Amino acid sequence: MSTRGWKRAGVSVMGLLLVACGNGTEPAADKTTSSTPPPSTPTTTPSATTTLGTPSPTPTGTLVKPPTPTPGQTTRPVRPVETPTPVKPVRLTTSMLMTGSEVAKGDPKRGWAATEGSASTPICGRSSTRGEDVLGSLSRNFSNGLDASGGQWLTRYKDAGTATAAYERILKTIESCKSARPAPTHARKVTENRPIAAGDATTILRWYDYPLPSDPGSEDGGFPYAVTRKGTVVSVIAFREMGKGVKPANFEKLARSAAAHLT
Repeated sequence: MSTRGWKRAGVSVMGLLLVACGNGTEPAADKTTSSTPPPSTPTTTPSATTTLGTPSPTPTGTLVKPPTPTPGQTTRPVRPVETPTPVKPVRLTTSMLMTGSEVAKGDPKRGWAATEGSASTPICGRSSTRGEDVLGSLSRNFSNGLDASGGQWLTRYKDAGTATAAYERILKTIESCKSARPAPTHARKVTENRPIAAGDATTILRWYDYPLPSDPGSEDGGFPYAVTRKGTVVSVIAFREMGKGVKPANFEKLARSAAAHLT
């Protein structure tokens, strides 16, 4: 074989060797690996705040647990504190007093009429007509022109609580009636002490003064009271006369009439 033939044959053999090497070997770049491991996908661990795979927002602040009742203890719902409705102040006027004609109608055929001047002090004293911390007062006097007289007293207070305290104080004063004692030959007793449905509260009390057997010719006397509270106002009516006094049924009419003026 000539030299030209070898050259051709060598070129062919080199070509085959290159093809063979290319088919059995990967490129150098593909064999290179990084020393840093590839990033991994983070996994979520379910917790107590995860619902159906969806994490709930993490609460902020401090969770306050309700107090644990002791054995045998029952828990009660907390009721809201009720704020009392303030009572509108009432100004006393003469229209809140009974008239002479009303008294004459309530106790007929007795000749009752309103008279000039302030009402005279009843048997149980001035304290039986008013409480403490009085803001205003009015009164009216009644008489039959003979042996009987009476009156009505109105007092006003700053609120219903003070008026209630005055109402209770007046009743206790009448029940004890320490301002006037019976004569040595007389005795005294309460013959009525009962509430009636009028105003916010109304009580009728009656004192009866009578002679003892040692004084048979002496006169007896009747002293009925009616005390009414309505809002911040307290009304007291009190009568006095010889004998039994205004009949109980008639006096109740007067008590209801007086209470009606306060509405």
